[in-house]
Amino acid sequence: MILFREPGRTNTRKTLEIAIEKARNLPSRKLLIASATGYSAKMALEMAKDLKLIVVTHHTGFEEPDTQEFDENTRKLLKEKGHEVLTATHALSAGERCLRKKFGGIYPLEIIANALRMFSEGVKVAVEISLMAADAGLVRTTELVVACGGTESGLDSAVVIKPTNSSNLFDLRIVEILCMPSNI
Repeated sequence: MILFREPGRTNTRKTLEIAIEKARNLPSRKLLIASATGYSAKMALEMAKDLKLIVVTHHTGFEEPDTQEFDENTRKLLKEKGHEVLTATHALSAGERCLRKKFGGIYPLEIIANALRMFSEGVKVAVEISLMAADAGLVRTTELVVACGGTESGLDSAVVIKPTNSSNLFDLRIVEILCMPSNI
């Protein structure tokens, strides 16, 4: 496992190098990438021409109502090259974020998300996008995939994961942490 000194975007290329090397050795040959704007997706597209990319974006309205942050040209390019782009409700926040904002407190999915953040924000994101991709039928619950997430911008964490559908959240398995920030 590689530990980065700092979280965030400066680790994107190295995270992808590590993740791509591992994904090439898995039978699924699938690489899940979290990408809010398209920055990480474009880099992955350049670097992983021989893998199946599944790019998971923020849901529409994440930053402001009715607005999608992900670059539409990047979405088209990925689809033209045979890759998947998934825009869906976030599996570890869903309606609970709304309840927290409206009524205060913390709810079960947010507790799980915060427990995963004890590893790193990117590990939490990798788990979340794996759930979302399984729910959309883009990955199978019987296969291992590499999933990448990050802190605020870019990628800084990669894991080998056995995904599951969100209705079976506790069946998900993190098989190996490939890289993440040290969080010190």
